[in-house]
Formats: sequence, structure tokens, C-alpha cells
Amino acid sequence: MKTDDTPRTIQSVQRACNIITLLERDGPMGVTTLASRLDVSKGTVHTHLATLVEGGYITRSDGEYKLSLRYLRLAERVKDGIGIYDLVRDRLDDLSSTTGERAQFTVLEDNRAVCVARSSGEKAIRSSLQVGEYAHLHCIAAGKAMLACFPEERVDTAIETHGLPKKTDNTITTREELDTELAAIRERGYAIDNEERVRGIRCLAAPIRDDSGGVRGAISISGPVRRMDDEAIEAELRDELLRTINIIEVNAELS
Repeated sequence: MKTDDTPRTIQSVQRACNIITLLERDGPMGVTTLASRLDVSKGTVHTHLATLVEGGYITRSDGEYKLSLRYLRLAERVKDGIGIYDLVRDRLDDLSSTTGERAQFTVLEDNRAVCVARSSGEKAIRSSLQVGEYAHLHCIAAGKAMLACFPEERVDTAIETHGLPKKTDNTITTREELDTELAAIRERGYAIDNEERVRGIRCLAAPIRDDSGGVRGAISISGPVRRMDDEAIEAELRDELLRTINIIEVNAELS
């Protein structure tokens, strides 16, 4: 009998998901490697692989299995579900070109932030947050920018779901610290990630809101600490970010 609120799962489906996750993260693999990584028999893995191949979710080549191109179609369908994706995509390119840094579009899903688009300027460094990757809300600028728009009970839910894990020495790890930070974000209109998820990277973000005040996502600019100092933020980056947000919000309501 279950004694907690953890949802029941189907083991065979979970194993199929684990196979897809491994192939997505580490690339093509053979049956033996997958069986070892999953700690199950080769026969079990082979049965799951055959099912996934039949469904078109993975493909086999030279004795190894990899994700199929079907995910391209799935990705496009997901993008279509984000009503402002194309509008934001164009503005990200403008923002990264103007600032020279990396610009990201992040949305909320299951009380986490997920990067759905990004664009690189001429000075951009490699971002630690990849497209499709999830992150805790409390340790990235985009996540904090969205959290600052929520009522207290909504913030409670996010924290209860995923906690406030420490990523670096600068990560906020208590509710008191987070409340103080969110109040400051509401006051100034934007959030800053001060090396809170990855050392050496600083980030600036602001939320995208609809005409009823709902949060549609957040736009962020990230770069190395030496270029993303307070002076640069105040002199240029803040205004460019907020201008981009304003253009997106206005055009989203007109479309």
C-alpha cells in the first residue's frame, strides 16, 4: 500500500523513458551498453528498443540506437503551443545582436523554468542552460523574474515541489532570502542571477506578461561576470531588455 503522495508509475514505460533520456544525453549506444547503464538484462532492453523503433521514436544504425528525426516534428508542435514563440524568436536575435551577449526565452512548466529558445551575439559565451533543459526557479534570473509575479501561495507551491537546492556559494537557499529577493525584483522590474547557478556567469531577466497580468515567460541576457557588472546593466543592458519585453508584449496583444 502506498503511504505517500508519490504517483504510481508503470515500470516498462519508465524504462522506455530512461532509454530515450540516455540516448538524448549521451548519444548512440548499443544494447550491451544500454543494459549496463540501466542495470537490466539485454533481453529486456532489446524488447524496449524494438518497441521504440516500431513506434518511430528511435532508429538503429551500425548496431547502435539513436533518437529518430521524429523529434523534430514533435519539437515544432511544442513550439506551436507557445503562442508567442515566433515573435520572441525574432526579438531574441535583435537583442543578442545589440548587446553582443546571449539572449534566452524561458517559460514555466511543472514549477520549473525551461529554456525554449536562445540567440548568440558576437561576444556570447557558451550557456550552461541548453534549449529544452529545466532549471530550478530560485537560482536563475528568468526563474526569479517569473516567481516575483506570483502570489505567495504560488511561490509556496514551487518551493514545496522542488525545494531550494544550493548550486553555488551564491545560491539563495532560504525562504526569507528568497522573499527579500523577490521584493527587490518587483521594485526594480528585473531580476539578476549573480553566479547563483553557475560560477562566472551573471544574468539579467524580466518577465513577459499578458494584459491580465499573467506570466507568459521571461527574457534574459547572460554573460561573463566581467562584462555583466552593475555599471553595464544600468548603462545599457537593462534598457535593452525592458525595451524588448515591451515590444513583445505590445505585439502579442495586437496579434
